[in-house]
Amino acid sequence: MLKFLLIENFALIDHLEIEFRKGLNLITGETGSGKSILVDAVGLLAGERASQGMVREGFENARVEGIFQVSPRHPIRRALEEMGTPLEDEELVIRREISLSGANKVFVNDRMATQNLLSDLGILLADIHGQHDQQHLLQPAAQLKFLDVFGENQQIVDHLSSLFHQLQAVRSQLDQLQISEQDRLQRVDTLHYQIAEIEKLGLRPGLDLELEKERQLLNSAEQRLQASQQAYQLLYEQELSSLSQLKQSEGQIEALAGVDKTYEAVLERVRDLRFQLEEIAYQLRDYTGGVEFSPARLEALEEQLSEIHKAKRKYGETVEGILGYADRIRSEIEQLAESESQMEELEATQSKLESEYFQLARQLSHKRHQDVEALSEQIEQELADLNMENTVFKVQLTTSEEEAGEKGIDRAEFLVSPNVGESPKPFSRIASGGELSRIVLALKSIVSLEDYPKTLVFDEVDAGIGGRVASTVGEKLARLSNRHQIFCVTHLPQIACWDSHHLHVDKRQSNGRTVVRITTLDRK
Repeated sequence: MLKFLLIENFALIDHLEIEFRKGLNLITGETGSGKSILVDAVGLLAGERASQGMVREGFENARVEGIFQVSPRHPIRRALEEMGTPLEDEELVIRREISLSGANKVFVNDRMATQNLLSDLGILLADIHGQHDQQHLLQPAAQLKFLDVFGENQQIVDHLSSLFHQLQAVRSQLDQLQISEQDRLQRVDTLHYQIAEIEKLGLRPGLDLELEKERQLLNSAEQRLQASQQAYQLLYEQELSSLSQLKQSEGQIEALAGVDKTYEAVLERVRDLRFQLEEIAYQLRDYTGGVEFSPARLEALEEQLSEIHKAKRKYGETVEGILGYADRIRSEIEQLAESESQMEELEATQSKLESEYFQLARQLSHKRHQDVEALSEQIEQELADLNMENTVFKVQLTTSEEEAGEKGIDRAEFLVSPNVGESPKPFSRIASGGELSRIVLALKSIVSLEDYPKTLVFDEVDAGIGGRVASTVGEKLARLSNRHQIFCVTHLPQIACWDSHHLHVDKRQSNGRTVVRITTLDRK
C-alpha cells in the first residue's frame, strides 16, 4: 500500500506531505479544489507519463515521491530482483522528477530507471480507475484472466500454460534443427569426402619419413652403384687390389715371424685385417647386386608423397595430425547422424504435446463458454445495485485454434451497453469515467485478480448518482478495502461515511499564489 506521499512544485501544490493508511482513504473537497492533482500524483508513481505542464508555474522542476509498504509475498519483489534492485525491507521508494527542460527522471529505491520499467512495476502497485489509459482491465488478456478466476479455471490454465511452453520449446528446437538441416547434410557430405580422401592415402605413423628415405635411395641409385663397384674393385677384383697387396705383405710378415717370434702377434693382426677387408668386399659385392634403379617406383613415390603433402596442408602438419583429424571428423559424423534421430524424437514429442494441449484447450474453452453466462448475469446484478440497472454486460468469447497461446485458444472481450437501445461495445470504448469506475467496482466486487494487497484509486465513481445508490457504492468500496488500499475521490457524504481515513482538499491564497492544502479529518 502507499503509506507516504511527498509532492513539491506540482501543479498548484507547492509542498505537501501526506500519510495514508490501510482501508478506504476518502478524498473530498469542492469542485476545482485540486483533488484530481492527488490522483495524477499517484498515477505518476504507477508509471503514468509526465508532462511539463505538471510543473508549478515559476519553478523549473517538480517532484513526486511515494513510499509503498510491500508485503513479503508481493510479486513486485521478484520484479525488482530481476532488474537488479532487490528489496531489502518492506519499503519501496519511487521518485519522479519533472523538469521544464524535458530531462525527466525516474528513481526506484534511489536507482535510476526508465518510465517504461516503472509502468511495468506500477501495474503491480496500483490501478487508477476512472482514467482509461490506467485501466488494466481494459486489456483482453486481463479480461480472459478475470473470466478464469471467476470460473475457478486457474489450475487448468496453469497446466495448459505449462504444456504450451513445453510445446514452444520443442518447436524451437525443431525449427533450429530444420533450419540447419541443409547445412547438416552438406557437412556430412564434406566429412565423408574428407574421410575417403584420407583413407585412400593408407597412412600410418611415420609413413612419410619411410617414403622420403626410400625416395632418397632411389634418386641416388646410380651414384651408390658406381661407388660400391669401384670400392669392391679396389679392395678385391683389381690385379693390384688392396687385398692382394695385403696378402703379399702377410706372406712377408709370416716369413719374418718364422725367424723372429716377436712378430707372430703382428702377423695375427694382419690376418684379422685381411679377414675384415674380405668381409667388407663381400658386403660391397652384395650391396652392388642389391642396388635397385626403378623409375616407375620413383614416380609412384613422388606421387604418393605429393598427395601426403597436400593432405598436410588441408588436414594437419604431420601424418599424425592428419590421422587425429580423421578421428575427430568420424566422431562428428556420428553426432550429425544422432541429430537426425533427435529430430525424429522431437517430432514425436511435438505431436504428443500438441494432442495433449489441444485436448485440454478445448475442455477449457467449453468450460469458459459455460462461465460467460453466469458472469454476465452476476455483473449485471452488481451494476443494478450501482444505479446501472439497464446496463447490458456481455463477454464475447472468440475461439480459434490457429491463435493458440499459453492461455488456450480463446480471446475474451468485455462488451458493455450502459444505455437502453444501444448495442454493447468494447469495455475500452466507454466514454464516461464515472460509468467506467462503477463497472470496475462491480467487477472487483465479484472477483479480485490479485491475491496480494494493491492500491486502487477510484475517481468519478460518484458521477451521476446519489442517495441509496451512493451508499451502496460506499459499502462496496469499504468491503473491497478489506483486501486492498482504496483511494476514492468523492463529493457525496453517503460514500464518505464509509471511510477509514478522510482527507479534505481545498485551495487557499498564500503570498499572492493559489496553493492546495490537505487536511486530515477526525470523526467529528
